Amino acid sequence: MVVAIVSVGAVSCSRQDERLEEHKEKLESLRSSAAAIGEAWLAGSTSGIYTNTALEQTFMLVEQERTALTSTPDALIDPRGAQLSQAAERLSRLIATIIDDVRAARAASVRQHLTEIPIMPSKQP
Repeated sequence: MVVAIVSVGAVSCSRQDERLEEHKEKLESLRSSAAAIGEAWLAGSTSGIYTNTALEQTFMLVEQERTALTSTPDALIDPRGAQLSQAAERLSRLIATIIDDVRAARAASVRQHLTEIPIMPSKQP
């Protein structure tokens, strides 16, 4: 009986680890997308309208991922999940700010905000 409980607990931890890693990978990809979109606008490779639309879509995807991450208390109880949630929230706020900067053609502000995009917490052993 004890062996069964221990193995169920190990499987549960493994699933939690996998879920957190999947969320982290998705958020890292979205972080990279936001940075690439902003850099393309700064380089003059994309129009303001295209950049705005792409950033709005990225913002919505970050929010969807953040909602999925926080759909269970266990994800936020885990310190890695809590850090990831905070990084996702910060990313959402920065993308919103960058959208506003692009709309107002504030290149220096976009450049500054791109340097503030959060790095997702690394996988803990």
